[in-house]
Amino acid sequence: MSTSQSPSTDAESGFRFVITPRYTDLDTWRHVNNSALYQFHIEARLQAWMATFGPESWFADSLHLRPLRTITQYRLVTHYGADVHCRVRLLEKSIYHYRVRTELFQHQRCVGIQDTVMGVFDGGERHPLPESVVAALGEPEAGAEPLPASPVAVVPAGRGGYPIGRTLTARYADFDADSLRAEAASARYMEQARFGTIGELDFGGLGILIAALDMTFYDHRPVGASADLLTGVSRIGNSSFNVLTAALSDRGLHTVADSVMVMIDQASGRPTPITDSLRTQLERLQVNLLD
Repeated sequence: MSTSQSPSTDAESGFRFVITPRYTDLDTWRHVNNSALYQFHIEARLQAWMATFGPESWFADSLHLRPLRTITQYRLVTHYGADVHCRVRLLEKSIYHYRVRTELFQHQRCVGIQDTVMGVFDGGERHPLPESVVAALGEPEAGAEPLPASPVAVVPAGRGGYPIGRTLTARYADFDADSLRAEAASARYMEQARFGTIGELDFGGLGILIAALDMTFYDHRPVGASADLLTGVSRIGNSSFNVLTAALSDRGLHTVADSVMVMIDQASGRPTPITDSLRTQLERLQVNLLD
């Protein structure tokens, strides 16, 4: 993606930035791909950080600022050929984390929102935020609603609870500029695991979109030579279902994601009920959730 060179910040509206989608950001439906949109949120977050802490604050040699949890809402389809305007707002902070909300707008409509809880890691261990960082972040907006309960409380601890497992081979492109596992790579892992599950289903002519993605990060060290991508269906509703995905290696869980998938009528683009045939297929893929 290309980005503007003139970000702005004001007390009322927060940090603002512009991103131009690239042709390579498109998916097979000719929309901006959900993983590419996730990267727009990362870029907006990082540009806001640099506006606060300086142009060289994007890299670190010891303490690393990384997400603990992200909740991404895909509000509307995002198209190629028009800029995406980003806004970043601070919602809360403590000595151990802070939370920002990034909002994406195209044609003056909100196409996506992401709440991100950021923390500090060093060698896979959590650390408090430096006092200078806590002070420089400023005061968060008042009245921010709490985050919903995390789905990780019911996530199976091992491989046996998931109906589908595939081996993930780590790639050089999965490293970020600090030689850690890139946040964008984790999002792509979850997308690949999700697609490996739903790509084999017979939708009977219906379309499908991702509506929300809730990701929890346990650490950001590289997964090693290989890891398992584990997948299953955790909830089946009327017109939507949830896909639970996890990246697991001998070091334990790396990332867990809960994705809300919505069935749509391809002619109208509106949500439509899950058919009996599809419901039967989904029931065969259910995860053994913890009590």
